[in-house]
Amino acid sequence: METSDISNAIASAIASPTVVRAVGSGTWLHGGPVENDATATVVKPRGGVIEYTPGDLVISVHAGTTLEELSATCAVSGQMLAIAPYGSPRSTIGAVVATATAAPLAYDDLAIRDLVLGLTVVTGTGDIVRVGGKVVKNVAGFDLVRLNTGAFGTLGVITEVNLRLHAKPSMDHVVTGTLDGSPWDWVPRLIANRAPLPMLVRLAPDEPAQLFARCTGNGARASALRGIMQSYGVRNAFTVGPSDTSSAHEQVPMIAALRHVPDHALVLRIRTELSGGDAMLEHVRKLLPDATLLYNPSRGSVRVVTDPGHEDDVLVEQIETQFGRTPVHYSLVAEQGAPPRHDTSHVHAPIKRAFDPHGVLNRRRATFTPKPYVR
Repeated sequence: METSDISNAIASAIASPTVVRAVGSGTWLHGGPVENDATATVVKPRGGVIEYTPGDLVISVHAGTTLEELSATCAVSGQMLAIAPYGSPRSTIGAVVATATAAPLAYDDLAIRDLVLGLTVVTGTGDIVRVGGKVVKNVAGFDLVRLNTGAFGTLGVITEVNLRLHAKPSMDHVVTGTLDGSPWDWVPRLIANRAPLPMLVRLAPDEPAQLFARCTGNGARASALRGIMQSYGVRNAFTVGPSDTSSAHEQVPMIAALRHVPDHALVLRIRTELSGGDAMLEHVRKLLPDATLLYNPSRGSVRVVTDPGHEDDVLVEQIETQFGRTPVHYSLVAEQGAPPRHDTSHVHAPIKRAFDPHGVLNRRRATFTPKPYVR
């Protein structure tokens, strides 16, 4: 659908009245169900490139453009979007921005919010709003760009996105190996790293901890980064393949597995200060021995993917109780599968009313509420 068509659809939904559900490829529809979903007005932004200026490292695309399509377009000019998010390569760029989904082994540890320069958004009143711009140093309307990034389409339907690109390095490989001992043994070494080396540690049941590191640059730089990785005590290191969005999913199963999100799994993101990473991992592992953990040492966060058989709300409560008894400072976000446990409507409601006064946009879809830091 064109931006004007989506604006008209929202205006009709207000008059009906009914709710509006924004979708792309349908890969990020987790969270609370939309009210009256059977009768909801479904809007689907179109895909395709609007404008691409390789010399400026900027591309403008319709929100329905998939990550695969974006990667293929940029690769022709030796460029890339610096992240390859969790989920499917068939996900649309609109969904990636709307969910602000994390990305393992992101180039220079960037997040999607660091790469969005501008947006076209249709608000809950049907108004078409263009915020941000097409240059890196532009700041006009940038606060609204950040506000809509991660809002799950509850403040407006994203229809166009301006993105900052990066040149593809001459070498871009993911190297992996195993770590011996407990988190107390290797977390301090990893968080002391100051090299430009994106890392991720996978801890699966009954398996040794596995470290993944993205080594990029020319041959000498990539070799030096690999040497830094091996200095952490990594055993049996080997290269598993490229890390770009498309080929990694299609050709390198080990990397694709890092990004795969089971449809009905409970996915939590727990974050603490960098120095508390070892304690955080130990507590989560004791509480959830069957879960797979993905630990990012540069951000002090762990992504928890566990069996859908758990009672989700009970499990979240147990985690909060466990951390409440420790001196670890933490935040907990349910990315998939669990409703919010804390009422933050006093913060969200005024913003929601300003952009969607009729309450028609993705109502009840966003259920991911951060928990404040506690002791």
